[in-house]
Amino acid sequence: MQAGRDMETLKTRARARTRELVKQLARATGVDQELRRLVDRVDQLEREVQETRRLHQRLAELTDVVAEVLVPAADRDDARLRATLEKYSKTSF
Repeated sequence: MQAGRDMETLKTRARARTRELVKQLARATGVDQELRRLVDRVDQLEREVQETRRLHQRLAELTDVVAEVLVPAADRDDARLRATLEKYSKTSF
């Protein structure tokens, strides 16, 4: 049983040392800086995607308002139209 525990200890130490060597190599070659730059870029792109989604949502809402206004007068519900325009005015840019 002791040999099994010794082998696990060796494996654990070897993995830890390997991780440390990989970190050292990454620092020496500049890969760690490139990785940080890429992580920052991904964060920036995710923020931009969120902003784009928000703008698309606003465009969809505006399209709904325009469609409501363009409905023929006979079929239009003025109270609903006013409520829709008020809602849009409160939440628009």
